[in-house]
Amino acid sequence: MLRRLLTQTSSPRRLLSSKTPFFSKPSLSPFSSLPSSPDPPSSASSHVEESGSSAAAGTTISVDRSALFNPPDHSHEPTPDSELVKHLKSVIKFRGGPISVAEYMEEVLTNPRSGYYMNRDVFGAQGDFITSPEVSQMFGEMIGVWTVCLWEQMGKPERVNLIELGPGRGTLMVDLLRGTSKFRNFTESLHIHLVECSPALQKLQHQNLKCTDESSSEKKAISSLAGTPVHWHSTLEEVPSGVPTIIIAHEFYDALPVHQFQKSPRGWCEKMVDVGEDSQFRFVLSPQPTPAALYLVKRSTWATPEEKEKLEHVEISPKSMDLTQEIAKRIGSDGGGALIIDYGKDGIISDSLQAIREHKFVNILDDPGSADLSAYVDFPSIKHSAEEASENVSVHGPMTQSQFLGSLGINFRVDSLLQNCDDEQAESLRSGYWRLVGDGEAPFWEGPDEQTPIGMGERYLAMAIVNRNQGTPAPFQSLPCLRSEYLLKGRMYGFEALTFNIHGGYLEAIVRGHRAGLLTTADYNNLCQCENLDDIKMHLSATKYGSYLQNEPSPLHTTTIVEKCTLKLVDDYKHMLCQATEPMSTFLEYIRYGHMIDNVVLIVTGTLHERDVQELIEKCHPLGMFDSIATLAVAQNMRELYRLVLVDTPLAPYFSECLTSEDLDDMNIEIMRNTLYKAYLEDFYKFCQKLGGATSEIMSDLLAFEADRRAVNITINSIGTELTREDRKKLYSNFGLLYPYGHEELAICEDIDQVRGVMEKYPPYQAIFSKMSYGESQMLDKAFYEEEVRRLCLAFEQQFHYGVFFAYMRLREQEIRNLMWISECVAQNQKSRIHDSVVYMF
Repeated sequence: MLRRLLTQTSSPRRLLSSKTPFFSKPSLSPFSSLPSSPDPPSSASSHVEESGSSAAAGTTISVDRSALFNPPDHSHEPTPDSELVKHLKSVIKFRGGPISVAEYMEEVLTNPRSGYYMNRDVFGAQGDFITSPEVSQMFGEMIGVWTVCLWEQMGKPERVNLIELGPGRGTLMVDLLRGTSKFRNFTESLHIHLVECSPALQKLQHQNLKCTDESSSEKKAISSLAGTPVHWHSTLEEVPSGVPTIIIAHEFYDALPVHQFQKSPRGWCEKMVDVGEDSQFRFVLSPQPTPAALYLVKRSTWATPEEKEKLEHVEISPKSMDLTQEIAKRIGSDGGGALIIDYGKDGIISDSLQAIREHKFVNILDDPGSADLSAYVDFPSIKHSAEEASENVSVHGPMTQSQFLGSLGINFRVDSLLQNCDDEQAESLRSGYWRLVGDGEAPFWEGPDEQTPIGMGERYLAMAIVNRNQGTPAPFQSLPCLRSEYLLKGRMYGFEALTFNIHGGYLEAIVRGHRAGLLTTADYNNLCQCENLDDIKMHLSATKYGSYLQNEPSPLHTTTIVEKCTLKLVDDYKHMLCQATEPMSTFLEYIRYGHMIDNVVLIVTGTLHERDVQELIEKCHPLGMFDSIATLAVAQNMRELYRLVLVDTPLAPYFSECLTSEDLDDMNIEIMRNTLYKAYLEDFYKFCQKLGGATSEIMSDLLAFEADRRAVNITINSIGTELTREDRKKLYSNFGLLYPYGHEELAICEDIDQVRGVMEKYPPYQAIFSKMSYGESQMLDKAFYEEEVRRLCLAFEQQFHYGVFFAYMRLREQEIRNLMWISECVAQNQKSRIHDSVVYMF
């Protein structure tokens, strides 16, 4: 359930640190008791005392309850027991001993007469908790997208059983049917089966689905929303099998009973619920193994040694395991799939059981039946249970709810809805969007603190179980190319989609407009037909470069064309930088740093070879210029270079690894270049990671590719030189697909074929090296440029991120390289070689 209070993280529990095996048979001893704890303790902890020997009597286990939010005052005055309390006490008395936590939980939630869910509406603002479908219509709509995609993967069967476990008010199903109403073949194939044990909620579902009874029984009806037959069942076993099936279990598993085990000096003991001498419920530890211990042993086989070592408490849910196996067998035999969304962990669960009443945490044993009980879902347990039950199913996930909904297009949906709503509706949509995909408190909220939307996008996880013959369901695919990845992962982290345009919308529109002006394949084909540079000037006159070349006299030179095209690029960059605010302005500054490094190396190398400084400055890239660049010529070593010139430039922090007193020679200059680039790329990468969201995702990929390409170039260029393997490794960036294992192998390569052998182990780079023959590397640069251009173009497939600015600048630089090569080939009458190095974009 979408609980605002779950964003509070529990403080670490201070527990007994005995090195007991994960499961060992405890010796017989009297019940260990936890004092009845309906009262919230005055401190943050309550204590369990181990009865038995005097040595054990002093041992205490402290259980942190600090995560309980604003617990209600508890009266110690005797109060009449409720019907459910009387029932629980009679069960314990009849048994002659305590009941398991799972039995207590099941009675509290689903007792036919007094169970929490059985006779009332517990959902929404007026209830005790809010679920995702109650937050926003978009949740049910996205689940509808998922079901239609799965139905298509199933081969569009003419009849499908659509089963929802624990439908609540029926809100999710209502939004699903409304959102998929245009897919008539899909909705006509549906037979809806709602697994609901609460008569009160069945009535609500019947009402919200606008059902009319087909017969005198409400167990079967027709929903007027889509003309779909609707059936009600108390359990999944009652739903007819033999028909392709789609199962939705949203916030269902968290309410299934859990058994709790606690490590004690006697081994692992099950926590039980008993009645104390004061007639209050209390927790005790079992004196001997219980039947649920078999499930504990089974769960332990799926846990890692690291998980076992840290555990002091364990929660297991046999009913979850059994239900999952039933689902897997049905899907394996009938076809279809199941979607499970709940709050939980991708790991073993320690101690998560909690009670919520009126949106506040309360004591688990306080007034049973008046509060919801739920526990974190153990997703690995679901995965292993499904895989054990049927070899005909595959399990995918878990992924976060934010990833799941974003990949299905919720960011585009909210943008569409915002176009046609008033201010009040817009506020509701923004809040609902944040609750579904955000993390923590909404940064945009300006209303009352107690109404601050709390994002649950990272706490809720999604997992799919599907028939193996149907392939991988959306959006869990291991995507084969970046285009699919950016389209399916087109999600906005947090509230990025709704706030980006405030500061970045104008500039993003500008750069996307500029992108449309990049030269196309048709433009390059025309340029290749030119007979001289004046023809090239004429063809470029209709492009963005026309005004920059129109006043240049004939005869033109290649350098003139390159200079004017570069000037246009610089002017566009300066315009963007002047309009940018933080953090975009810092991002744009990072784009310049690579050119600054190249300029430094150019000046220092030229000076070493006694070239004229002014001539060198004219060859520097305009984006990499800074005031003191001319004084680089006076430096004799790297320390002087830093102290006299670079200490006041943005490059200063990158010199920490290359400050030596060695004289500058060709080898040291090249080491300096690659050391600076390494520091620059790592810094840029960290900055993009801090930005988060789509910018982080897209830029991480682009910068990782750049780091890997530089690692390959460093390796190839250092073969046969005096650079040692360790020195080579120091020049590789500490991120990228090749980091760290690929770097270890590249560092010991002694020829180009060994480099090729290393790179072919990485699928994204196999295609690049397949373009070159063994023993040669002439085509390698072009292959890398082509792959880079492909990735840069894909950055434009996603909105609301800074990666488009980086991609646009890199594409323009590649365009200028293409024009320089074409112009040089035309000028030297080598037109047959034009296609050797031109990298086409669109």
